[in-house]
Formats: sequence, structure tokens, C-alpha cells
Amino acid sequence: MSPLESPEAKLIARLQARVAALEALLEQRSRELRRIQKHVCHRDLLVISRISAGLSPLPYGPFDPDFWQESTALTPAEVEPTLEALWSSLEPAEPR
Repeated sequence: MSPLESPEAKLIARLQARVAALEALLEQRSRELRRIQKHVCHRDLLVISRISAGLSPLPYGPFDPDFWQESTALTPAEVEPTLEALWSSLEPAEPR
């Protein structure tokens, strides 16, 4: 058996081919994401990234961190409806 036909050599060749294929896919995905970045706002880019990673999109409405206003003043709140609204804002949207 020649050194090129040893099990270790075959394994190394197979792993090198897998790495090359993964690098090519990563380069393609990077090109796609750079193209997308040119046309969407920062928030949409975050949402796209989260969905692509299998996470829920950022919440909209009063729970969106972009709309939070920090204050030291205490305000009255309805805890149960607020918690329900918060949890429902994090649920993924139903497919259409």
C-alpha cells in the first residue's frame, strides 16, 4: 500500500475537500450578505440575521429596544397584560 492510499491520507484528503467546500459556501454567503447590506436598514439587517440563525425576530411596538426611554420615574402598569403582550411579541409570525 502506498503512502497516498493509507487510511490517514484518505481521511486528510476528504477533510481537505470538505474544508474547501465550506470555504466556498462561506465566501458565497458573505457576498450575498454584503449585497443585502447595501439595500436594507440596520434594523432589518438584524432581523434577517436573527431569522437566518433560527432566532425570533426583534420584537416590534412598545417592546422594541429602539423605542425604550429610560427614566427613573415610576409609572403605573398593568403587569399581566404587559407580560402577555411581551411574550406574544416574541412569538414567530405565522407563515402566510
